[in-house]
Amino acid sequence: MSIASGDDINADDMTASLVAQIAADSPLSLARYIEIALSTASAGYYQSSDPFGQKGDFITAPEISGLFGEMCGLFLAHMFELGQTPEETASGHQKPAIIECGPGRGTLMADMRHVWEQLMPDLTACPVHLIETSPYLRTLQEQALPDAVIHWHDDLSALPAAPLYGIANEFFDALPVAHAICRTGIWRHRLVTATPALGFVEGKPLTDAELEMWRLDTNNSGPSQEGDDMATPLDGAIAESCALGEDIMRSLAAHIARFGGAILIIDYGKTDNRGDTVQAVAAHKPVDLFYQPGQADISHWVDFGALAACANAAGARLVGPVEQGSFLTQIGLKARAEQAAAHADPEMRRALLAAYDRLVSPAQMGSAFKVALLVPQGDGTPPGFVTHNAKTESSTRQDR
Repeated sequence: MSIASGDDINADDMTASLVAQIAADSPLSLARYIEIALSTASAGYYQSSDPFGQKGDFITAPEISGLFGEMCGLFLAHMFELGQTPEETASGHQKPAIIECGPGRGTLMADMRHVWEQLMPDLTACPVHLIETSPYLRTLQEQALPDAVIHWHDDLSALPAAPLYGIANEFFDALPVAHAICRTGIWRHRLVTATPALGFVEGKPLTDAELEMWRLDTNNSGPSQEGDDMATPLDGAIAESCALGEDIMRSLAAHIARFGGAILIIDYGKTDNRGDTVQAVAAHKPVDLFYQPGQADISHWVDFGALAACANAAGARLVGPVEQGSFLTQIGLKARAEQAAAHADPEMRRALLAAYDRLVSPAQMGSAFKVALLVPQGDGTPPGFVTHNAKTESSTRQDR
């Protein structure tokens, strides 16, 4: 099934186009609906506007404080230093590259490069590869990174044959996710239909291959009682699968396994795929999933367990996840915030400490957001990952 192109559709008539397409063909998977709403050329949510910051729909960690980018930059500089052998450094071969998946306005990369300019000039000299499909956001990224050698990519197919160091902050949560729903012990696809209003409908049962892919086979059938994932699932139980996210992780992991490097993965998430975690946000407030497609952010909680399995299968290792508050505290955010506050005026001091609290407090971003690290296979625990705590807590994207 096809959807009208960006030349044929705008944000105002996307709902009407979706309804017409469904009526003429068949219900959509939830993943396809999200893809259309977020990525349709010209009309998709991320394609034609800036959704970040107070004037947008949500605020990400880099927008809260430059300290977040500083600490991530310092961490990656440490991993870069550990990853460079004397032979590689002397020969100049295998010059590393920097990568960011979903770079937004370019704020995070700019903050990291600011640190590298002072402490790790070799990293600043590396080419920057940005995974970004939005022409509008690419323009903002170019403005934010005037001194960087930037290569933009729609996907991962043309990355350089070199070690990769970088970050994917709130990237995987924005990828399209599909739903399955359990009815009388049978897992069925949960689809989007129009009657004529957009809404959910139950589709065909998952095949045996799909049950295995979704980790819903008879040995792990899904949730029934709280904390009991092995029993027969309750009627109406939901499971999620982000096929695109898993494909991306396999590609990144295979690259890291072959060439080396380190990539931070930061997102709100947990270590399983159970429950309906999809949420829509507009103007910093939750809205219905089918509210004006193309005009609201749609995201889900990342399944770090699935990402870890993909990384392992590709020959790499995903360390963590740990809670963001724990990671940032372990790598020195508190000391850095206090140092900056000591040289600031009272108003700036309050802002710095408030930003610190927002980033690490369990009641804000500190617990719901998790941090993982993609590295080659090996032993040892990098800084920031001493304790594993993937506890799941309720959160909504507008709380960032």
